[in-house]
Amino acid sequence: MADHTPLTIGTKVTVSGKRKGVIKYIGSTSFGPGEWCGVELDKPKGNHDGGVDGQRYFTCKAQHGVYVPTDEVQPLKPWQSAVRVIQSLVRGSRDRQVSQHRKAFMTWNALDLDEEAQHHEQAATQDRVEALLRASHPSVAQLPNEISAVTLAEACGVPTDPMLWGEDMEVESDYEGPHLTFPMTQVQADDLLHHIRSNPDLPLHKKYTAQLLGRCTQLLIDQKMGAVCDAECPPNGKMVIFGDTHGQLADFLLVLQRHGPPSDKVAYLLNGDVADRGDNSVEIFVVVLIYKLLYPNRVFLNRGNHENHDINRKPAEYGGGFYDEVTYKLDGSCFLMFQQFFENLPLVTVLNKQVVVLHGGIPRREGVLLKQITAINRRRQCPKVVQSVEDAILFDLMWADPQDIKGIGLAAQRGPNCRKFGPDITKRFLSDNSLSLCIRSHEVPISLRGFEERHDGRLLTVFSASNYCGQAGNYGAIVVFDSDMAYTLEEHMAPDLDTMIADYLAEQEAQGPRETHTNKEAARARMQKNSSIKESRERMEEEAMTKLEVKICQNKDDLWWYFKNIDKANTGKVTAAKWREGMSAVLKLDVPWFSLQKQLADPDAAGNVDYRNFLDRMRNKGMVEGLKNTNNGWEKQMVVKLYEAILRADFTLKETLAEFDPDGDGVVSPWEFKQALQKCNVDVPEQQIVTLMRLIDRGDGKLDVGSFLDRFQVVYSTAADEGAANVGSQTSGRVRNLLADVGRNLLKRKSRIQVFQDMDTNGDGFISEDEFYSMLDRLQLNGVAQNDKQDMWSYVDVNGDGHLNYLEFCAAFQVVDTMDDGQGGAVSEIVECIVTALQKNMSSLEFAFRFFDQRGAGQVSTQDFKAGLRALNASIRDGGGRSGPLSEDQLNVLVQFVDKDGDGNVDYEEFLSAFKPHATRFEGRGMSRTRS
Repeated sequence: MADHTPLTIGTKVTVSGKRKGVIKYIGSTSFGPGEWCGVELDKPKGNHDGGVDGQRYFTCKAQHGVYVPTDEVQPLKPWQSAVRVIQSLVRGSRDRQVSQHRKAFMTWNALDLDEEAQHHEQAATQDRVEALLRASHPSVAQLPNEISAVTLAEACGVPTDPMLWGEDMEVESDYEGPHLTFPMTQVQADDLLHHIRSNPDLPLHKKYTAQLLGRCTQLLIDQKMGAVCDAECPPNGKMVIFGDTHGQLADFLLVLQRHGPPSDKVAYLLNGDVADRGDNSVEIFVVVLIYKLLYPNRVFLNRGNHENHDINRKPAEYGGGFYDEVTYKLDGSCFLMFQQFFENLPLVTVLNKQVVVLHGGIPRREGVLLKQITAINRRRQCPKVVQSVEDAILFDLMWADPQDIKGIGLAAQRGPNCRKFGPDITKRFLSDNSLSLCIRSHEVPISLRGFEERHDGRLLTVFSASNYCGQAGNYGAIVVFDSDMAYTLEEHMAPDLDTMIADYLAEQEAQGPRETHTNKEAARARMQKNSSIKESRERMEEEAMTKLEVKICQNKDDLWWYFKNIDKANTGKVTAAKWREGMSAVLKLDVPWFSLQKQLADPDAAGNVDYRNFLDRMRNKGMVEGLKNTNNGWEKQMVVKLYEAILRADFTLKETLAEFDPDGDGVVSPWEFKQALQKCNVDVPEQQIVTLMRLIDRGDGKLDVGSFLDRFQVVYSTAADEGAANVGSQTSGRVRNLLADVGRNLLKRKSRIQVFQDMDTNGDGFISEDEFYSMLDRLQLNGVAQNDKQDMWSYVDVNGDGHLNYLEFCAAFQVVDTMDDGQGGAVSEIVECIVTALQKNMSSLEFAFRFFDQRGAGQVSTQDFKAGLRALNASIRDGGGRSGPLSEDQLNVLVQFVDKDGDGNVDYEEFLSAFKPHATRFEGRGMSRTRS
């Protein structure tokens, strides 16, 4: 119904039902016949300030004025205002959610890239580890640890002829999945695709998977192609190009459902990174393999950086997971077959001589041509360290990223070997090779779209795994070319795999009966795994915070040093701005620290951060959970060995005071403590020294000498228990009780320094056995016999040298540190320091153990285990970094405790698993749909 409310000056109106404003003029104008309204809009969406072509009927702010015929103006109703308010609130809420999600993704993505950077940093450590082990164990070094997949396979007994793969494997009578015969037929391919669509939890038997791998590997060898593959779009058909899928079967099946499986008219190109992270890389590969055999010129696959042995061996939580998936579903020999298949894949595919498709980016080598890329040796693992032009080309094709500035730059967020290439590099590469477009993958666009166009439209990034890792909330995309080489971009958000399976089975049931291999137990488990995108995003935020805490723990002491240098007044606080600056400088992460500071650092009302409290609260939760699966007791022994290393310096009291307070001002600073220990040449890793400094630095940055030594004793209070080894286990409890009684009597009225000086009657700075007995006699304790005195002496003389230095005395007669809040105790802090260092170097440590275990049994002797730890220690020192994570004594303790059954062997895979996040990926016979 028409609105007849009269229009007057000042009436609030809507213009054309969209823009809101107030009438400032009503009447005739020079613009046209009839009555016009001059409206001042609420927002700068107008054309002028009231003046047009020299005519002015009212005045308003610039870009707020508009003139329209009266019939285009309607009075604003109250309900319209309410609707607009609601719409504004909804938009605001949605915008805030999008903003928060993007910030969370930035953090998650930065940490994901940081894991890749650590992978590259570990490569140099692994090279040093290998060199040390080869030099010290020449008999073991006869077999290369990691040169090519073929070499590794030969060492493990896998046939060198791919056509023999799987021939010696037997299919068990209770196997319920599909069976294959060769040569491949269309019916078999369709049946296998049906099986994977209906029940991916029941893997194809390892025999058939091995045979598929062998025949496809032989096909690639027979084609005699180099690193560059030429492909043609089917006449009157289409070519579908995938970006990364990373084991996300739902995305892969969704695209096949929309475009149909490979055929004469439908070709597919997968641009690498099928492996790792997701749960169903094997199933995607099986579909690709079977259709590759059936349509060799319609199915193509480039190699990505995740089609590589060392990354596949990493757990899914650290960017890998393919090894775990293959060995669970198939076996270790199939994993080595996959590696040989990967090494035969091309690095580049050229479509219709116009479009180049590669996984990472354009090589740093100036003027590189396709014919040069074709000639490189690709049948090897991706180089860990770039040492030649060929290394650089191979590496960059799988790892490089684009940048907006010209030239070649460092991709520091991915690692020291990684490079970025600018728009000029893209333009020159395409021009030099007579190409029009470069398609690459390798990363989720920061916009969370499935694609991103850059470099003046010459470079297209496509990423196909939607809601990446079940957390990112991004879209996936594919590129579809027709036979005229026109292309379209198709985005998607794949439903969860369970929904796709249920929909597919319902569709099949409506079409009629068909044999379906089921796994009821896995199907029941699947129904409990469904989750919304919102829940996925929450998991992303949770995982990002967990990983960020681990990163902080790995750099806790460096952060303390940074803040300590800023905090000249020793307040224990820095401004929030300096906190953000320190976090960025030390951690080298491009994350929104301003958004994270409240959650992590909790600034006070004045905008300051208590950095001591912040660092004390940071805990490596994954490490804490993992250590619950190890034998108890080793943690305290680690601290004991640290204390004993300092005891062996064997200072007199005067020397102790002089070393720890060299300027004689009566107080000890953390720097004086560090210098004293280093001057003593004690076998204490530098990281543990810094951790001790941080523990001692709980007040204003300085302690009087007596309080410092008391605190020092508390840090190592458990060392006194080591003295129990010098007396019988039956008497140790009684001895500790006697010493506690002695300590209470000694320390009633005097400090320990005064008591020590009183006991040291000859003034040599030590307490002899006779001086100890004289002290006990003066106390006149009831019921203490001579043998009790001897037992007490044996207990307190920890290093058995016949006298007590001051630190041994401190350990024997302990006091309670009232400043220890129980949250940052010495044992937990020192152990966290050790374990975090091992966790950071876990891939190098695993590399060292696999040097001795080249057949993949998962076990090494205790001597080889120790040799691996020693090689890691030495390699970190040789790399110009700090000392290794363990002292020799601590290393011996660790070896003693990991040999649980005392048979001289160590299950190193179980040991390493203690330092990994403890998410269960495999449940029943099925695999979990989420990452925890």
